[in-house]
Amino acid sequence: MTARRTRSERWSLAGGFALVGSGLAHLLLPRAFEPVNRTAFKDNIRAHVLINGSIEAGLGLALLDSRTRRIALAATAVYLTYFNASVLYRQRVLRN
Repeated sequence: MTARRTRSERWSLAGGFALVGSGLAHLLLPRAFEPVNRTAFKDNIRAHVLINGSIEAGLGLALLDSRTRRIALAATAVYLTYFNASVLYRQRVLRN
């Protein structure tokens, strides 16, 4: 018999699968993610898409394992902060 998962575990698994799916989508269909990445980065958009996809897939896989989940949550927060800061910085540069 297996124990029921806690709400936190279920959310972590859902987030992990979502990030793995998103990361793989970046790698398989990079053109679909280029407009979003163009808002954050000036050059080498395709490279940024592939790098971000790899990061997202890796973070997602780390969220799926209870042994790496805590550090994966922290790393995901850092990644989201980095990406959003890149978007805000790029938009500010474009306005000036």
